[in-house]
Amino acid sequence: MKKLVCIGGGEIPRYKDGILLPYETKEIDEEIVRLSNKSNPRFLFISIASSHPEEYFEGIKKVYEKLGCIASHLNINKLYDDIKKDILNTDIIYIGGGNTKYLMDQLKQKDIDKLLLEAYERGIVCSGLSAGSYCWFNCNYDSIEGMNIINAINCVHYDQKDEFAKEKLYNVIKEKGLTGYAIDNCVALEFIDDNVKVIKSDNNKNAYKIVCTDNMVFEEKM
Repeated sequence: MKKLVCIGGGEIPRYKDGILLPYETKEIDEEIVRLSNKSNPRFLFISIASSHPEEYFEGIKKVYEKLGCIASHLNINKLYDDIKKDILNTDIIYIGGGNTKYLMDQLKQKDIDKLLLEAYERGIVCSGLSAGSYCWFNCNYDSIEGMNIINAINCVHYDQKDEFAKEKLYNVIKEKGLTGYAIDNCVALEFIDDNVKVIKSDNNKNAYKIVCTDNMVFEEKM
């Protein structure tokens, strides 16, 4: 069974620029752990996209250790065989947010994208937030190409997008002829094989499916 959880946004309790951020993704994090079907799953965090990788890991480590996980942080400067071992011998992979283009450049340059695809195919729980959500899709609304595990367009932080950003998303959907998924903060899409459902840590937030028919864009709340 293939398992993927893509999170639209939301904070975990960690320090960023000296400020303690709130915890906004509790129910989503609990679902990610539940999908592993283990009491003490091995949890691998990938922080390539982040400008504060150590602080980010310390925050997410506390969250997932409270949920029973054994948490570790991927070192992408290790030998490839060691990176492969880390990725394929874990139960949960979580890719953090940050710079999407830099993330994808690094994943492709180091062939980590191939290892992540193999992990997904093996049934390891794969997940990510913001840039870490974009990377599993065909591309994001800026047309930055992802790993295309989900052959669709992704737009995260949708509740924070202005009309210009939404129009850009619609145009990418039209140009590529693909379905779009727009995800608010505190919302995730859970893909289990060919099925998709919405997970929320804030019931006031939503996810949307966007399609283009006869050059007209239609947006439906999921």
